[in-house]
Amino acid sequence: MEEATFLMNMTLLLLVAGVCSVVFKRLKMPPIIGYLAAGVILANYWVGESEDTETIVGILSSMGLVLLMFCIGMELNLKKLRKSGAFAIMVALIQLPLMIVGGYLFGLMMGWTVVQAILFGAIISGSSTAVVTAVLRDQGKLSKEAIETIILITVVEDVAQVMVLSMASPMLTGGVMELDSIVWMMMIILIFMIVAVSVGLLLVPRALDWIASKMPDEILLITSLGMCFAMALMSVWIGMSMAIGAFLMGVVVSQANSKTTIEHDITPMKDIFMAMFFISVGLEIAPSAIINNIVLILLIFAVYAVLKAGSVFLAYFIGNKPMRIGFMSSVGLVAMGEFAFIIAKVGLDAGVVSESFYASVIGAALISMVFLPLLSNNSGKICDYMYDHAPKSALNAVKKAEHIRDNHYAKISLSSKTTASKFKQRATIAYLSLLLIFAIEVVFFIFTSDMTDFLHKNMGGLPYKVCYTIIMAVNFVAIAIPLYSLIKNLKFVEKVLIDSERKAEAKGEGNLKRRSIRFHKAFVRINNWALVFLIAFVILIVVPNGIGLTEHILAMLVGIAVILFIHVYRRETGTA
Repeated sequence: MEEATFLMNMTLLLLVAGVCSVVFKRLKMPPIIGYLAAGVILANYWVGESEDTETIVGILSSMGLVLLMFCIGMELNLKKLRKSGAFAIMVALIQLPLMIVGGYLFGLMMGWTVVQAILFGAIISGSSTAVVTAVLRDQGKLSKEAIETIILITVVEDVAQVMVLSMASPMLTGGVMELDSIVWMMMIILIFMIVAVSVGLLLVPRALDWIASKMPDEILLITSLGMCFAMALMSVWIGMSMAIGAFLMGVVVSQANSKTTIEHDITPMKDIFMAMFFISVGLEIAPSAIINNIVLILLIFAVYAVLKAGSVFLAYFIGNKPMRIGFMSSVGLVAMGEFAFIIAKVGLDAGVVSESFYASVIGAALISMVFLPLLSNNSGKICDYMYDHAPKSALNAVKKAEHIRDNHYAKISLSSKTTASKFKQRATIAYLSLLLIFAIEVVFFIFTSDMTDFLHKNMGGLPYKVCYTIIMAVNFVAIAIPLYSLIKNLKFVEKVLIDSERKAEAKGEGNLKRRSIRFHKAFVRINNWALVFLIAFVILIVVPNGIGLTEHILAMLVGIAVILFIHVYRRETGTA
């Protein structure tokens, strides 16, 4: 490549991006939209666009992706997360599964493949940290504490999306993988992430702090960047996206005392190369593709906005936050995150999604970013309008739900601090157990046929239906363990609620019904394992599969026998 060609491309890339960003900033829109617009202009309306441009932008956008993810990782302050991140984590744990499941179901309704539907759920699950932060801080409609909570939620979403992208990596290879290859790949990814973070937290912060105390700042910056690219390279070697390795190193570096210096020095570089990343996204978009898919784009935006606002509002409601704050905060998060571009581009590069799918996602993300300032700025007015004009039946239902929630929290506060803490802990474990059960069933729903084929090929001609029944028995055992945890913790939660109700009634504040007491006694008296076996059997029947009732019963009996054997063995060996 000649020097003149390189300089010409860089001049046009930066100047067009700069002009577009100024225009959109004047319109009170995020600069990201300007970068995307610059990519669209250069790809479709610049006669001089060539392979050289694609090569230059490709290299620089890769650097931008690495630096962007490195900086997002550095925003995750583990110390701050331990102190004040409980609510943000709770919101993420509630809304992320709802977003992914909602996106997955929407994908299936649209006739997409299972992988495309899962990928779509992952794409819409997050919000843009950069856009949300800029808009909310500029408008000042929420308190500083509320804005910091929202920003922390977006950071937790980023972490969750990194995990989703890691788990989706085996499916984004563009080819067909055997079951054992997928399992092996997942194990490698999990081990890599655990080792990278554990060893990194032990060594990297100390090394960087020593460099910061002995050496000039530029050496600190160079060393941290070298570590960032090294981790990105290692993640590529094991079949993961380089974004994941860069993010992990960012998390590790965030624990160094010299983090502030690194962030300050790296920001200008990140801004330049991040622009290149979004320009590269724009280069993939044809205006005709946006126009041809405008209906799908609007539909995706509508699904995203409803799911995001609804799930976040529900999480704020459960977290005992005021309804108005919950609504305004949920609306303030309706902007697709940087990961929407990253995951969509990874899917496009892997050949998993089509160009029309990619253009539709990008178009919907752009609409969400354009509308966020308008929606967020008027969220209070929208809330007041809904309150004044909503049907009385709906308004009464909301008020009743709020009253029930407030009563529960008030009654739980009558318990000791230890009991209240255990209540939150047990309720969280019960919820996580429920999510684990759902995840297990999704895995078996997707891979049961592959697992059956694998067993049939390697078990010396064992009949296919027998192999299928064995896999369903494994499914039964797999969900029995989290089911036991779910039931055990739900009993504790229910006991605390009944006891709190009794204390409130003793003070003349409760309304304990005999029906609640009868249900409590019946629920407590039923053996945990009997409930586990019954519910697990119902789940096997409800989830679609390829066997009949007889095979279901046989799978249940085999599963129960395995569980009883493990229980007896642990008692005999003293490990129970």
